[in-house]
Amino acid sequence: MSSMAVKIARNINDEPSDYDDLFFLSDKLRAIKNTEVIFDFTGCGFLRQNAVVVLGALIRLLQQNGNTVAFRLDTIVDRVRVNLEQNGFLHRLGLGGSPWNGNSIPYREDTHVDENDYADHLSEKWLGKGWINVSENLRDHIVSRVIEAYINVFDHAKSPIGVITCGQYYPSMRELRITMVDMGVGIPRTVREYLKQPIMTPEAALRWAFEPMMTTKDQNNFARGNGLKLLKSFMQDNHGKLEIYSETGYACIDDRGNHFENRQQGFQGTIVQITLICDVARYTLPEEDQNSDEWFF
Repeated sequence: MSSMAVKIARNINDEPSDYDDLFFLSDKLRAIKNTEVIFDFTGCGFLRQNAVVVLGALIRLLQQNGNTVAFRLDTIVDRVRVNLEQNGFLHRLGLGGSPWNGNSIPYREDTHVDENDYADHLSEKWLGKGWINVSENLRDHIVSRVIEAYINVFDHAKSPIGVITCGQYYPSMRELRITMVDMGVGIPRTVREYLKQPIMTPEAALRWAFEPMMTTKDQNNFARGNGLKLLKSFMQDNHGKLEIYSETGYACIDDRGNHFENRQQGFQGTIVQITLICDVARYTLPEEDQNSDEWFF
């Protein structure tokens, strides 16, 4: 078996340029088969949660393609190692001890749908740690919208690795971020096939997916198909941010508006990242209408 080294030689944050590097790495590794792939972290001083989930997804895809994966653990600086141990990434790969409670939303791999367990995970490990002051009703509503994105992976995406999730609380920035990744067909392809518009751009497909009343679900499951739209309303009203990367499409929803674009570097799959601001006094739902699609704080 041949071998190759993969160097993660710089800090990886979650700006578009950081995603470009991750997507370039994804393109490079997808076609590799029957090779020993050795990850070297010399020069890397920080990995955000998005890098952790993408690396996890690539490792699982490599293994499915008949490769073996190894880490040069002596190249991982203490700051990175502690975080990868805390969130459970190294433990899941058989490279470290048990994770512990800290500032991480634990690393999680779902190869099949488990709606109730995933909902409990989000409620307890994401919104239930005291990092944000959120009402119980709103917590349940937010979790239900994220669950829709999770279920859609298994309904539509055909992801060979399922869904991988990880998050992080950043005390100095007062931000809470969670990232989900799958390696499936992507939102644009799903929309193009549903609309029978094969030349529709990824940007246009993502824009369509966020329009009110637009869903690729059948009418019997209409509510479940509107999770993105309701997350969009919450982000805009509560100063959060929702970002999606799929193919070369990019969507960013925040209180400044909606931004969609076609980017140079693409990703075969879908990444959903949610950023919540922790300085809001209290997130709530209006008592007069607990089923409202509008969000307030």
